[in-house]
Amino acid sequence: MRQVSNDERINALDNAIASVEMEGFEFADGEKELCMAALEGKITKDDFIKILLERCRV
Repeated sequence: MRQVSNDERINALDNAIASVEMEGFEFADGEKELCMAALEGKITKDDFIKILLERCRV
């Protein structure tokens, strides 16, 4: 299985964000960076979910 390049990750994330924004959702500051951290393996999926849930509680 080939490795996914960082450019491919960025492109996929940008496409996903554009799709969601067309539906009316707006990303808050730092959410794209948080998604990239998860995609790059800098944080685990569980940590990603935990951070998002904590942000929702504020």
